[in-house]
Amino acid sequence: MQWRDMSPEEIATRPEARLGGSLLYVVIVAFVLCVVMLIGLSVAFDQFRAVAGRFQIALVFVTAWSAAFVVMTALRVRITPTLASIGIVAWVVYRICVSVAGGYGWPLGIDLLAQLAMALAFCGYMAAGVRPNAYYRRRLPTA
Repeated sequence: MQWRDMSPEEIATRPEARLGGSLLYVVIVAFVLCVVMLIGLSVAFDQFRAVAGRFQIALVFVTAWSAAFVVMTALRVRITPTLASIGIVAWVVYRICVSVAGGYGWPLGIDLLAQLAMALAFCGYMAAGVRPNAYYRRRLPTA
């Protein structure tokens, strides 16, 4: 897909240049994830301690990813789509490796393959979607 820079008028008037739609929903879910993790750690740390260390790493990683995604989105950091995509795929790949190494069986494998499919869909949206490109990178597809 070919892209062109947005004009100052387009940046001010185009709805795609504002946080909204699916991008807003991802930001809301990432924020809620952070809040739930912090509340959980505050009120029920024993439940966090009860999960295996490898899963604790996955939980901390996805929480850090979520916090970084929310902050980078608020700051409109241009590289957010790329870094967010790398982070979410790394998280799923880590979980797949833990699952294989731990011998957790095919049911978890199916779950993780579904998560990988969703992560790749997220990557595609962040790379080629109009709203992420207009919001973070201030560009639109050429007509």
